[in-house]
Amino acid sequence: MFLLPGFSGVMLFYLLPFFEVVRRSFVKSGNGAFVGADNYRMVFTNGAFQLAARNTLLYLAAGVPLLMGISLFLSLLLRNLFLRRKLVSAMLLPMAVPAAVMVLTLQILSDKQGLINGALTKISEKITALPAFVSIDYLNSEWAIVVVVCSFLWKNTGYMVILWLAGLGALPKEVEEAAQVDGANKWQNWHYIIRPGLSGSFFTIGMLSVLQIFKSYREVWMVAGSYPQEQIYFLQHLLQNWYLKLEFDRMAALTVILSIVLLVVCLLLQRRQHF
Repeated sequence: MFLLPGFSGVMLFYLLPFFEVVRRSFVKSGNGAFVGADNYRMVFTNGAFQLAARNTLLYLAAGVPLLMGISLFLSLLLRNLFLRRKLVSAMLLPMAVPAAVMVLTLQILSDKQGLINGALTKISEKITALPAFVSIDYLNSEWAIVVVVCSFLWKNTGYMVILWLAGLGALPKEVEEAAQVDGANKWQNWHYIIRPGLSGSFFTIGMLSVLQIFKSYREVWMVAGSYPQEQIYFLQHLLQNWYLKLEFDRMAALTVILSIVLLVVCLLLQRRQHF
C-alpha cells in the first residue's frame, strides 16, 4: 500500500506507454497489421542503423571510461585540498553553460579557421623543423568523434567529481588512519580500503555516465545537424530521421532494442560493482 501511489504513476506514465511501444514494434505503422519480427529484421539489416550503432558503441566505449577515470583521479587529488569547494564549483560551470553557447564554443575551437588550427599554424611557423600545418575542419573529418568526446568530458567531469567526492566522504577515516599507522602505502590504501568502499559509487556513476552519453545528442545535433559527419552519426540521429519520415514501426523496434541494451549494461555494471 505504501508503494501503490508511486507505482501507479510509474505504471501510468512509463510502463503502459512502453508496453504500447513494444506492441507497435510488431505491427505495420500504416495499417496496424501484425508483421512479427519484420520490423526488427529491417532495423538490423539497415545500413544507417549499423553505422549509428557502431558509432554509438565507440562513443560509449571511449566516453564512459574516460569520464569515470578522469573524474575519479581529480576527486582523489581534491579530496584533502583546502580550496576544494571553490575548485569543484568552478568545475561545475560547464553544466550551467547553455547548449547554444557550448555549440558556439565548439565551432570557434574546431572550425577550419578556429583557435586550434590558428595555434597549431603559429607553432609550425615558429618551429621550422616541423612540416607546414594544414588546417582541418575537425567536425567534418575523422577527428569529429574526438571533438565530441572532449566536449562530453568537459561538460560532465565536474558533476562526476562531486559524486566521487561524496563517496569518498562516506568512507570511515579511522580505517585509513589505522592502515597508515600499520605502515600501508598509498597503493595499498587505495587497493584495500578506498576501492572496495567506492563500489556503490562506481555503479551509480557508471549508470549516470551512460545516460549522459545519450543525453549529449542535443549538442551534437546543434553543431552538426541531422546528417553530420559519418563518425558522429549516432542512434539518436537515426531515430529523429525515422520520426520525420513517419517510420514509427522501425522507431518502436529500435526503442525496444535500446531499452534491452541499457538493461543489460545496468545488470553488467551491477555485477561488476566490486571493481
